Amino acid sequence: MPYFVFHLSKGTNGQIRDIELQDQFEDYKQAKLYARTRREELQLKDPSDIKIMFSEHVDHAEHRLLENRDAPILREWEK
Repeated sequence: MPYFVFHLSKGTNGQIRDIELQDQFEDYKQAKLYARTRREELQLKDPSDIKIMFSEHVDHAEHRLLENRDAPILREWEK
């Protein structure tokens, strides 16, 4: 399964507004290196604007990026 590298554009409220596929790779190391260089090239304030997703298809990867995930529950000792 390939690794897809996406550039996320976020709105003022922090929600994902647009997803743009940058490239795809068969090897994680190549995808990681590409994502790092893209972050440096674009000089992003938030490094999470470039995401790597592991999926069978581009559509499935985009869908996973748009899913609302609950924040992790912090235990008392983790605060």
